[in-house]
Amino acid sequence: MALIGNRVPLPAERLAHRVFEEHARTHPERLALTCGEERLTYGELNARANRLAHHLTAQGITRGAIVGVCVDRSPELVSSILAVLKAGATYVPLDPTYPAERLRLMLSQLPQMTAVLAANDTLSLVEGCHGAIVDVNDPELRLESRPATDPEVEIGPDDLCYVVFTSGSTGTPKATAVRHEGWYNLLNWLRLEYELDHESSNMLLSSFGFDISQRSIMAPLFVGAALHLLPSRSFDISLAYRLIGELGVRTLHCAPSTLYLLVDREMDRGTDVLTGLHYVFIGGEPMSAARVADWATREGNGCVLLHQYGVAECTDVASSHRMVDYPGYANSRMPAGPPVYNTEIRILDDTLEEVATGEVGEICISGMSVGAGYLNADPERQSTFVTTERDGRPVRFYRTGDQGYATPSGELVVVGRVDHQVKVRGMRIDLGDVEHAVRRHKKVRDVVVLPVSDGEQDARLVAVVIAAAEPVDERSLRQDLLETLPRNMVPQEFVEVSAFPLNPNGKIDRKALAESVRSGAVAQEGRAR
Repeated sequence: MALIGNRVPLPAERLAHRVFEEHARTHPERLALTCGEERLTYGELNARANRLAHHLTAQGITRGAIVGVCVDRSPELVSSILAVLKAGATYVPLDPTYPAERLRLMLSQLPQMTAVLAANDTLSLVEGCHGAIVDVNDPELRLESRPATDPEVEIGPDDLCYVVFTSGSTGTPKATAVRHEGWYNLLNWLRLEYELDHESSNMLLSSFGFDISQRSIMAPLFVGAALHLLPSRSFDISLAYRLIGELGVRTLHCAPSTLYLLVDREMDRGTDVLTGLHYVFIGGEPMSAARVADWATREGNGCVLLHQYGVAECTDVASSHRMVDYPGYANSRMPAGPPVYNTEIRILDDTLEEVATGEVGEICISGMSVGAGYLNADPERQSTFVTTERDGRPVRFYRTGDQGYATPSGELVVVGRVDHQVKVRGMRIDLGDVEHAVRRHKKVRDVVVLPVSDGEQDARLVAVVIAAAEPVDERSLRQDLLETLPRNMVPQEFVEVSAFPLNPNGKIDRKALAESVRSGAVAQEGRAR
């Protein structure tokens, strides 16, 4: 089955930063960026980025260069990204909140890196990197003497705009390259599909290293709106919630776990700050509609939630579903929507043949959003990018490793990972199926199901749950699940927690949760509660 997004023509020059430059020319006085007490207009931000870009080109950083950016949330972060793009180079987000060992591992994957842009308080994090280190705060750069005009650098739609690291099954992060054309297509789709304009301000919530953060930064600048940065290195839920209201933020791009924190804050306080949002674009991990249903269906709440699916290898977003049917989500899997513009989603079997509507297969993405692949990767890793003939023409697509099916109405439904299966009592089961069944229970708000192995024995299933209201009765929950699940798929153990640990990207940290289960720390918390 193939799901085909709308064919929307794009201009010959498909460069997101050039759209930003046009806003700076036509509305230089318009607010572009805030961070704490700092305010920059489009004219000021563009001039600052231009001066740094001219400095970079003078240092030999031009088209095709790979440049790391390791800067905290600040105006310098945004001007550095724009400067790298204006120089014709490709930026690599290096998040200062990541552990030092993780940053070193990421830097080691890109020996061709020409330079790394850092600031006073992040210089030590990139010591020993490939290429030169540029301190963007260094007065010796004399950036004020550089031209404030837009650099004239020839760049094509197939050139790379950014490289983001994704986790690898071997523990080694993969450097995933995104093309200008795909990024422009995504941002243009957001602008047209949701009618975003200069009033569609956005706040960056997620880690800079997360792929969702790249569109969170550029989307408002692409439509002439303001980008708001939290003036802190780590995510502060109290600060974020307060500033969303004070600054009149209208859009958010975040993982479900971050949205849950914001919604819980609003429901606990009985306030209505979030109802002033126009859109929340949600992606990065499975979404629990039950966690937000009471808030989303409150009278007077005009905020639209978009449940999105995508992968970094295909420019972050492949499909999008407007959440409206909350009673329906309680009884079936929530759709991830139809494809974005100029994108095709195929559901294929093991022989790469399309399956019928409603039949589960591997989700494969083709079209303009497919990236350039992994940098410096071995052939085995690159094998997930496949070119085959479809309808008499060669089609390049990416095998996501995710399972899903297409509905008769033309929406994608994601089931789980192809490799997200474990052997329990001699049978292979999918953890996503178990989580879906547990999450549907009226006494459960959310759940993570983990396989916990005891030596050479098959893994046992542990369900770490957040209760809907009163504490979960393990016996009655297990009995209820036996009515919908085979016995071998019912978790052997249930542990209740107040919240799941999050990684720097704002997603559930399954690894940390699994370690807590193995050590007994989670069980102790459950008993304490």
